[in-house]
Amino acid sequence: MPTAHEEFADLRQVMALCGELSSLATADCDLQRIVAVVGERAGVWAAVVDDSLSVLARSAKAPDGDGTRPLGEVLESDPETVAELVAAAARMHRALSLPAAGAAAVSLVVAPILVGDDSVAYLVTAGHDADETGEDARIMVTEHAAMVCAVVLARRRVVAIAAGRARRELFDGLVLVGDRTEADVEAWARHLGIDPGSRHRVLVVAPHAATGPPAPAAVDAVEHMVASRCPDATVVNRGTEVVALVPGDDDTGLARQLIALARVCHDAVTGRFPDVRVRAGLGDAHTGAARISTAYGEARRAVDVSRVLPGFSEVTSFAELGVHRLLAQVRDPAELGGFARDVLGDLIDHDRANGTDYCATLTAYFQQNGSPQRAAALLHTHPNTVAYRIHRAEKIARLDLGSYADRLAAQVALEIVNGLGDNACATS
Repeated sequence: MPTAHEEFADLRQVMALCGELSSLATADCDLQRIVAVVGERAGVWAAVVDDSLSVLARSAKAPDGDGTRPLGEVLESDPETVAELVAAAARMHRALSLPAAGAAAVSLVVAPILVGDDSVAYLVTAGHDADETGEDARIMVTEHAAMVCAVVLARRRVVAIAAGRARRELFDGLVLVGDRTEADVEAWARHLGIDPGSRHRVLVVAPHAATGPPAPAAVDAVEHMVASRCPDATVVNRGTEVVALVPGDDDTGLARQLIALARVCHDAVTGRFPDVRVRAGLGDAHTGAARISTAYGEARRAVDVSRVLPGFSEVTSFAELGVHRLLAQVRDPAELGGFARDVLGDLIDHDRANGTDYCATLTAYFQQNGSPQRAAALLHTHPNTVAYRIHRAEKIARLDLGSYADRLAAQVALEIVNGLGDNACATS
C-alpha cells in the first residue's frame, strides 16, 4: 500500500509527463515520437493501432527491467479480446482498461484517438501496474497521450483535406471548364504535376450505395488503393468517385493493368462495405493535356453505361461499349425494354416458358457475322442445329433476317436484352 507521500510523488510524475506530452502537440512531431515518450517515461509498451489492430506506431523497446512481451505479441496473442476493448473504447469515447490475468500477463489500456466525433485510431499501452493507483495513472497518461495524437492527426487531416480540395478544383478546371486555350490547359496540367505531352488513360472508380451517396470511407479506401498501386498516376478524390490519370505508352498492357486494379478495388470495397457497389470505367489512350477531358468523359461514360445497362460488368472499358454508347443516352431503361419487347417479346417469352435458348443462338449468330459454322463452334453445337434454331427464332418472333430493317432491329434489341439483364423485358 503506497503512502500518501509516494502517491503524491507518482502524481507529480504523471503531471510532468502530461505536460511533456502537451508540449509535443505544439511541435511538429509525429505519432512515433508520442508513443516513444509514453513508453520511456511511463515504463510501458505503447502503440497506435487502427480498427484492424494494424500498428501505425510503436515504442521502440521494452522498459528496463520489465519482463513483459512486446505489445505486438500481446495484440496477436488474443486479438478478439483486444478488438472488443477497442470497439468498446470507440463506442464510449473514453479510455478503458483490461486488468492483467496472471502474474505473467499484462494489463492493457486503450484510449480512442478522436478527431471530431470519429475514432480515427487508438493508443494502446501494456504493462504491469503495481496497484489501483498505478492503473489509474496509466489510464490518465494514455488518455492524455491519445488527445495529443488526435491533435497531430487532425493537423494532418486538415492539410490532406486542403491539398485534396486544391487538387480536385484543379482537376475539375482541367476537364470540365471549356473555352480555354491549349496553353491554359497545359498550364493547369502542370499545376497538377502532369506532363502536358504525355500519353495517358483515365480510370474512374465510383462507389455508390443503394440509396444516397456512398460512405466517404469507401471512396477514401478506393483512393488509397489506386494511389498506392499507381505511384505515377495523378489521383483525385472527387467525393463520389476517384479519378486516376495514368501515364504510359503501352496502351494494351496499361489497359489490362488498370482493369485488373479496378476489379481489385471492386472486390475490396464490396467486401468491406456490404451496402456499397462499385462501378469503374476506363477511357481510351490519348496524348496531350487537351485530350485529358476527352479521356475523362470516356471513362465517365463507361461508368454511366454500366449503371443504365446492368448486364454489363461492373468494370467497363469505353472501347467495349460499341452501340451501347448510344443506347445509354436513353436514360429510362423502360424505354429500351419496351423496344426490345416490341421486336423480340414473343421469342423472349418462348425461351422463358420452354427453356430454349433462341435469343442466345441469335446473339452468337450475329456476333459471328451470320456464320452458322462459327456460331456453332461458339455454342459447342452442330451448324445444322444453329440453322434450325435461327429458322425457328424467325418464325416465333415474326422476323425476316434477310430484311435489313428486321435484322438491324433484332441486333439492337438483343444488345438491349443482354445489357439490361434477365428481367429487363419482363411482361408488365
